[in-house]
Amino acid sequence: MRKTALILIFLSVLCYSNAQDYIISLAGRKLSAVLPRFFIEDVYLSQREDSCLGYINPAGPRKYNFVFFKKNILSEMKEFFMLSMPKKADLVPLIIRVNRIYMYETTKGVREYTCMDLSLSFIFPMNNGLHEDFTSSVSLSVYQKDVPESLAAIIENAIEQCFTQYNERLNKGWITSKIISTAQLNESPLEKSGYFNCIPGKKPRKGIYHTWFDFRDNFPDTSVEFKIFHYYNPDHPKLSKAYLKFPNGSEPKEIWGFSDGDSLYINGGFSYSLLTREKDGFITYSRSSDYTKEVISAAIFGSIVGGFIGASLLGGVAAVTADPNFVEKFRLDPFNGKLLPFDAPDYTLISSKVVLYLSKVSDPNAIISIFIDGKRQCELLPGKYFTLDLSCHHDEVTVHLVSSTGGEKIKSITLTLFKTNAYLVKVNNDRTIDFKHLIDQMKKDILRNRTNENTTCTVEWL
Repeated sequence: MRKTALILIFLSVLCYSNAQDYIISLAGRKLSAVLPRFFIEDVYLSQREDSCLGYINPAGPRKYNFVFFKKNILSEMKEFFMLSMPKKADLVPLIIRVNRIYMYETTKGVREYTCMDLSLSFIFPMNNGLHEDFTSSVSLSVYQKDVPESLAAIIENAIEQCFTQYNERLNKGWITSKIISTAQLNESPLEKSGYFNCIPGKKPRKGIYHTWFDFRDNFPDTSVEFKIFHYYNPDHPKLSKAYLKFPNGSEPKEIWGFSDGDSLYINGGFSYSLLTREKDGFITYSRSSDYTKEVISAAIFGSIVGGFIGASLLGGVAAVTADPNFVEKFRLDPFNGKLLPFDAPDYTLISSKVVLYLSKVSDPNAIISIFIDGKRQCELLPGKYFTLDLSCHHDEVTVHLVSSTGGEKIKSITLTLFKTNAYLVKVNNDRTIDFKHLIDQMKKDILRNRTNENTTCTVEWL
């Protein structure tokens, strides 16, 4: 297992102060401000990765160190919470679900910022079922170079803020509890928001949403007077905007968005963009040139082929084109209410990818059956792709290709986190199978055309 190897590597290179990965622990740490009258009954993890927390780059750009708990994420968090809020006879049980815990580092000039994304849900077992009260979301940006000693303190700080968020909403009476099933204890509201109290499902009331939480839990401020002016774009109806006017001196200092009683709008800096419900979430459209640093956005950037995916401290949407008039589709991130390019990958997904492309000039009579570590996945036809997404627990994968014409090929692939290993497969007329690793330029040329339509199947291995 990768975890055992990482600990051995850490110990063996410690004396050289050149460890490739950081191993940290929450052992002995406790919440300074606990919820009174409650004890932690259990902790669940809905995040897919239960090993790697993320990465930092203290040695400079493109020199990354992965961060791991000494134990896995679930064990460390459970120990921390149960030590902070131990079980006692006169206390009420509380369940914590960890929806996201992700650490990364960005560079602004020569200063390093260690960042932390954390989301916790507060769930109470009652006689009539499990009541999910609130889902928190905290993003920290801390300037420091004292690593790895400070990393555990950053996580503790984020947990404290999640509890503070819950207390604040509870004290205001802005909690709408929802009954969930036992199976949903393991499901993240950041991925399946329709199942949880994370986006308003009823017709909204007219009012101002001061924060993302106000919008998400449907608590508009109806006391604010405002007039709405609509700007309809006949050429691009999806780009129609709205503007607000308030009586003198009454404009709120903080506006996330608003509702006119029927539709919902998000603050885009100079105007408000219409949010349209799509499946469990919301989408909007805008031109690249319309977004500035004032825009509520997550600024996720990265590469389809590989490389690390980070997040900007300054904001601003990562445009997919240099054309300022290009109309882009964005989706609302249920973690923090910011906008992401619609097709942007999940930047918190700590995994390795393997992509196989069966050449169009391959033997047209040959169908490739793909086996991964002995398990059959699917069949591949010429001109089609196969994508394998492997979690941090896998540091190697064995791919076995079997052709319907009788050829076979077995290859072991060493994996690197956040990297994509791309291979070109070809079945020759003599039944032999070519299995060639693609260089970077070939990756770009070939993978640029990878779509859902020509991808035979995508497999996730946890």
